[in-house]
Amino acid sequence: EIKNGMKGEEEAQVDFEAQMAAATQLHDDLLAKKVALESAIAKRNEERSLEIEDMDENHKLLQDEVNYKKSITPDCDWIIRAFEGRAKARASEMSGLVGAKEFLVGTSSLIETSKTATFDDSALSKVRFLGLRR
Repeated sequence: EIKNGMKGEEEAQVDFEAQMAAATQLHDDLLAKKVALESAIAKRNEERSLEIEDMDENHKLLQDEVNYKKSITPDCDWIIRAFEGRAKARASEMSGLVGAKEFLVGTSSLIETSKTATFDDSALSKVRFLGLRR
């Protein structure tokens, strides 16, 4: 019976050591996993903080764009409302300039033809004013 007790004790000791080795291995694995997870969490937190900074910067840029749009909206609205009137005014002005140019071209041709004609000094005395004759 003592032999069986010692043999049982030996088997229990071997089982204990095997379980202890497995527990130690599991503990080491869990510690390594914990370190890896803490590292991953730290990395994600850092990436998250960078994303938050980018988001804040993007919000500022968006607000700048919105403010710029608000600042130019009245001018743009005026241009849109006045576009047709201004187009008509430009067309009218262009027509006037073309007419003036044609007039000047015609006047210059009259000036050239009048240089070839002679001036009659005695014609003024022949003109009747208000039906009176001298």
